[in-house]
Amino acid sequence: MKRTPVDHVKYFISEKLLQFGWGPTQEKEVVLDVGCGPGGNTLQLVLPLFPQAEKIFAIDFLPDMIEFARNHNYHPLIEYSVANIENWSMVEQWKGQISKLISIHCVHWMKDKKRGFQNMFQLLKPGGEAALCFLMSSPIFVVTLELESNPKWSKFFKDVDNFVPDTHINKHESSRYIKMLEDIGFDILHYEEEMKSDPFSSDEEYRG
Repeated sequence: MKRTPVDHVKYFISEKLLQFGWGPTQEKEVVLDVGCGPGGNTLQLVLPLFPQAEKIFAIDFLPDMIEFARNHNYHPLIEYSVANIENWSMVEQWKGQISKLISIHCVHWMKDKKRGFQNMFQLLKPGGEAALCFLMSSPIFVVTLELESNPKWSKFFKDVDNFVPDTHINKHESSRYIKMLEDIGFDILHYEEEMKSDPFSSDEEYRG
């Protein structure tokens, strides 16, 4: 089963990263996809971006996601593993080895973002680069909070932190994370904050 990546994710990986010089190269890249989920983006977008990659490691802290990725989005160059980027003991085997680190829609779910960023920094080899795409806010989060406060639905949202990230709840500004990254040692080569939408042609397409 292959799920089609949403448009803004396809744009970010397939077009935006090419503008930054990511893509086909003679260098044997070692790539890490942080928060790979079911592996669709890794197989359909990340892999084509690095056709000469030596290896693509893809991690997610949800075992069900990794099991799905291994069964449905397998490729000999991709190694899927259960790991949490905030837990150093789960990722330390790649210390100083990663040339390109990519994370799509994962950072906003991290409970300890500073620790996660620190671990990312340590995994990168000298000159390595990271590309992070994450949400500051979303209408979905607004709806979720409303459901959580509704007596009819609240029992399904007891752990609301697992459904709505702190970036939304605390109304964090992007400057908070830029400073956090710079304090760790990252050089910010590019930054954008944009409003994105992914329209669907029908309810059936959205369910799919």
